[in-house]
Amino acid sequence: MKWILVATDGSEPAQAAERRAAELAQKLGQGLQLVYVVEPPLVPPEGAFPITELLDDHQAWARRLLLEQAQALARPGLEIKTQVVVGSAAESLAQLAEGSEVDLVVVGSRGRNAVARLLLGSVATRLSHLCPKPLLIVRAEKPSAKA
Repeated sequence: MKWILVATDGSEPAQAAERRAAELAQKLGQGLQLVYVVEPPLVPPEGAFPITELLDDHQAWARRLLLEQAQALARPGLEIKTQVVVGSAAESLAQLAEGSEVDLVVVGSRGRNAVARLLLGSVATRLSHLCPKPLLIVRAEKPSAKA
């Protein structure tokens, strides 16, 4: 079976990407692979900070989030699998996409302006340079202004 890999962090842009990916997967008869990447904290090695405990807690939270998201996206005939990985988000997603079973990678965009992307970075922008498979970047719908 071919899979559409979608990165999520529970944010609205990520949920928009999940919904779009689920629609595509169902129409194309493919599976949906929800992935959450836990980025290790940038702190000194074990010592003053309980890094291992923080990572374990974050991974447990991510597994619960993925389960909730998978349940929300469930539809007849759509196979969904979930995965939590630890590492740099863009690099980890690109590595997962290398498998021959992945046809498409889908991520949400936070819609930051150029200055914010430069200062804060963007997983979607970085992934666009690394991803070995087609990449769909989904923007969350902006609320319409009422007249």
